[in-house]
Amino acid sequence: MRLRYLFRVIVGAVLLTALSVPSYAERVHRSIFYNDTPFGSLAWVKGSVTRASARSKLTVEDLSSKTCINLPATGVQWFMINHSDADLDGQTGYFSVRILYNFGPEERLPEDEIGIHLQRNGNWFDASGAQVVAEYERNSDQIALTDQTFIDLHEPSEEKVTERLEELQKAVGPWHMKPTGNSESTWSDRYLYGPMLRAYLSQSAVAISARMIRFTSTASTWSTSPVVFWLDPRGAKAATILVDAPRHTYSASRRVYAVKFGGTCP
Repeated sequence: MRLRYLFRVIVGAVLLTALSVPSYAERVHRSIFYNDTPFGSLAWVKGSVTRASARSKLTVEDLSSKTCINLPATGVQWFMINHSDADLDGQTGYFSVRILYNFGPEERLPEDEIGIHLQRNGNWFDASGAQVVAEYERNSDQIALTDQTFIDLHEPSEEKVTERLEELQKAVGPWHMKPTGNSESTWSDRYLYGPMLRAYLSQSAVAISARMIRFTSTASTWSTSPVVFWLDPRGAKAATILVDAPRHTYSASRRVYAVKFGGTCP
């Protein structure tokens, strides 16, 4: 799933300048978004074209009350996740973000647009407890797995669990890691990439992007480390975004958003 990121960033920047704020989104200051919305809520960082610009943006489009999002059909979009909660202050964990892209059944898609894309931000810990500063990202041309095999390997059962992890690591490398040196590996949360993905997978969903974003929750509304991620429409008609924070205990633990690219939500 080659994302052609740089090209689309430029195209998206041009197109987004001509778009008005969608009627469903309320534009608010970032501090208000942190203060007034539940932990794990999503906001669209309109007009941002890089991670740095998304993290520095002071106004966002609050999507916390929405389950369906209208987005432009082209251009990379950036989103911010609310990681502020006084009861969770100082806890380190990660957001699991999964995006399932849906294409029309009549469309013929190039091989580099389908398959599996995996990403993990930096400063995780390997099995020995050593910190790994480097980020991780692989596209489908670097992953010799089908989406169904990827999901099957992440079954939460203990049957052949060691063999399945070894097969996965052989195909994708060290994607699963530990958010802290003394915590369990994200492999223990594999249900998020097994039955949870299967529950939302449709015949028209032929591309999966799974990201793990390590963060430390805060009680402040002036976070110096905003949690952001990007979404590239890639010619899809729609997508489903799933957001979980499996190492944190909070209300409404799973956020599910339907996305319509260039379409209209019901």
